[in-house]
Amino acid sequence: MKQETLEEVAEREASLFYEKGSLDWNKYRQVFIEGAKCKEERICDSEVIQRIRASKSDAEARRIIKTISE
Repeated sequence: MKQETLEEVAEREASLFYEKGSLDWNKYRQVFIEGAKCKEERICDSEVIQRIRASKSDAEARRIIKTISE
């Protein structure tokens, strides 16, 4: 089974609501892609924070997390 790319999924999802190639279809597709990328970044950030907490003392972990969050 072939794994779909993010762009292919976005196109399929946009086609459920709008005519392919229309302005609304393009907007929905772009927003879908941006939302997926944002969610991926949050997941990655969460994993990094968990690794910091696991490998540092509480005080040091809080300091590092505060620094990277600013």
